Amino acid sequence: MNSCIYSGLRWLITSGIQNESGGVARYYLSDGRCYRNTSTVNTGYFVSALLKTNENGEKELLDHAMKAGRFLVEQAFDPNLELFRTEVGDGESLAREARFFDCCIAARALLHLWQATSDPVFLDHAERCGVALRTRMSRVDGSFFPLLDLKSGEPSTGTDSWSVEAEVYQLKSSLTFLELSEATGNREFDTSTQLMLNWCLKTHEGFVRGDDDPENIMDRLHAYCYFLEGLLPVATDVMKAGHALQHGVLDVENLMREVTANYQRCDVVAQLLRLRLYADRTGIMELDFAQAEKESQLLEQFQHQSTDPKIDGGFAFARRNGELTPHVNPGATAVAIQALAMWEQAEDGAFREPWQALI
Repeated sequence: MNSCIYSGLRWLITSGIQNESGGVARYYLSDGRCYRNTSTVNTGYFVSALLKTNENGEKELLDHAMKAGRFLVEQAFDPNLELFRTEVGDGESLAREARFFDCCIAARALLHLWQATSDPVFLDHAERCGVALRTRMSRVDGSFFPLLDLKSGEPSTGTDSWSVEAEVYQLKSSLTFLELSEATGNREFDTSTQLMLNWCLKTHEGFVRGDDDPENIMDRLHAYCYFLEGLLPVATDVMKAGHALQHGVLDVENLMREVTANYQRCDVVAQLLRLRLYADRTGIMELDFAQAEKESQLLEQFQHQSTDPKIDGGFAFARRNGELTPHVNPGATAVAIQALAMWEQAEDGAFREPWQALI
């Protein structure tokens, strides 16, 4: 195993980013030496990362994943509305809020835990969340309301940024619905996936360039990669989806080159590398080996090396002017170590992962 992958996994389980409750903080702020509130979406990514990169079946990784899963079930899950609150901690408004995307990532993590352990509690909560998303947050055009107030039970669209609006990034959530359909036999989840796909394919082209600020474009690239990831299950069967994936990978590559002079995001580099590998595996486009190798090398530069165990091995959220930002981020670490693990497989000529492996 690549030493970057190993040290990234060790950071996830030993740094303190997972607290005693089992939940995972949004990030560790190295210059302030403090953790942010416990995050549902990062806890979900944490679970999936430990399970999907645990090539040797290490019990320690499974134990930490199960602890995080119990947190999602016992503390983050709202039993009345059957959705996951966005954060648990001092952020009172976020504790009363459920986000569609975050709920899907948490539910998918529980599905992965159910597959690993056969514990029906994980499947039950994942299915209940999926049903609640369909019944409480779906919109007639195929998209979903991005937010729901847990106190009133009312869904809403956001107003402050694209990240809390119904946008093409929601297609990543269709992976959850597809896996729920397979696990439960409830084909209504397939219907939601098809409606969302149709809506996203109609609206995706103007999303990335919906802002003139280079930093905002980089952030939108992260979201656009979620859209491209959501295309993977259908890219070989739906011509329009395959075409969007092929051109999308090239667009992300070109835009990254244009806007990365002062600001680079770790997760965008990792997402692009994974998408290249999947596009090649499915025959959508041939792998640009040299470019993929450059991206793997760039990705390693986001990893902290420190004598401080709270930092060492974790991946920074971003680089500004060549310097790592102080945000040591579990979500970025999760996708980075998976991208590096997949690249390691590809170098050996053995990348055969199905789309279900993507975290």
